[in-house]
Order: sequence, then C-alpha cells, then structure tokens
Amino acid sequence: MNYALEANNYLFLPNFISRERALSLAQGLQKHHALHPMPPDPLVPGAPAIYNYLPFVRLLVEKIPEVEALCEERVLPTYTYARLYSHGESLRAHEDRDACELSLTLNLDADQVWPIWLKTPGGDAVAVHLQAGDAMMYLGCQTTHWREPFQGGRCCQVFMHYVFSFGHRAYAYFDTQRAP
Repeated sequence: MNYALEANNYLFLPNFISRERALSLAQGLQKHHALHPMPPDPLVPGAPAIYNYLPFVRLLVEKIPEVEALCEERVLPTYTYARLYSHGESLRAHEDRDACELSLTLNLDADQVWPIWLKTPGGDAVAVHLQAGDAMMYLGCQTTHWREPFQGGRCCQVFMHYVFSFGHRAYAYFDTQRAP
C-alpha cells in the first residue's frame, strides 16, 4: 500500500478530474434532481442524495487504473454516492462500512471551499480543502471523518468507493445495500 496513505489515512489528489468535467457532472446531477427529486440522506437530513447515479458509476470504473496506481493496490469497485449540501448542513464524525475500504470524496462544485476533516493514525485532526475536481482518497473503514456546518450555499460531492481485491473486505465488491 502507498506509504503516505497508510501513514496518514489519506492522500490529497489535486485535479483528480478537470474542473470543467467536475462542473459538468455537478450540473448533470442538479438537472437530474430537478426532474427526479432525490430523497434526503439519512446522515445529513435535508441533503438530497443518490446511490449509483450512472455518470458517477462510469467515473468509478474509469478511474480504477489511476486509483490502483495511487494506492499501490489492486481494487474492486463497490458503489458511488452523491450529496447536494446546503447552508448549515454538516456530517457527523463517523467511519464507513466495509464496502468503503478505500474511498474518494470528489468535489464537483461549491460556492465556498468547505473542508472535510479526518483523524490521522496519530489522532491529529486534519482539514482537507477541495476545489472543483480535487479529491481526497482515504481509508474509509478506519478513518474517522466529518464536516463542520457548511457556511456556503451549495456544495456537490460524489463519493467513490472501492475494496482491496485481495483484502478481507473484497466480498463487498459491487455493493447493493443502497445506503452510505
């Protein structure tokens, strides 16, 4: 496994996708929500969310070679999940379930930079600031992460989840639970 990922529980990935592609994906999700209202997320009441939105599943699969190169492990895709956040919403501190052994949070669009917080293996709290197109790769099942109340008006994030192909959570490939 990538030494920095293991040592810090995360990697910052600037320009994981282009800003233009990020904004286009955000616009597509917002149009989808306007036509087919998404249900509120159980972790962030009020924030519309969607499981395995097809454009994000395509991205999840497309990025497998890059994700493998970055984490230095073979991976299998599990699922994607996306939220549209509004002013004042937050995400409680939590660790993810087994299907999120290796996760990426990808900022698609926001009117204000909004850090995601996480704990390092040493217990330090670190804030990671993502611009449109930037991602953070993290060990979701062992990394406590959260967001403080959002001070902006809108933020669109997609979460891409994988498991290590030869790890003890590999059973969770192609997840079907439909919940974060």
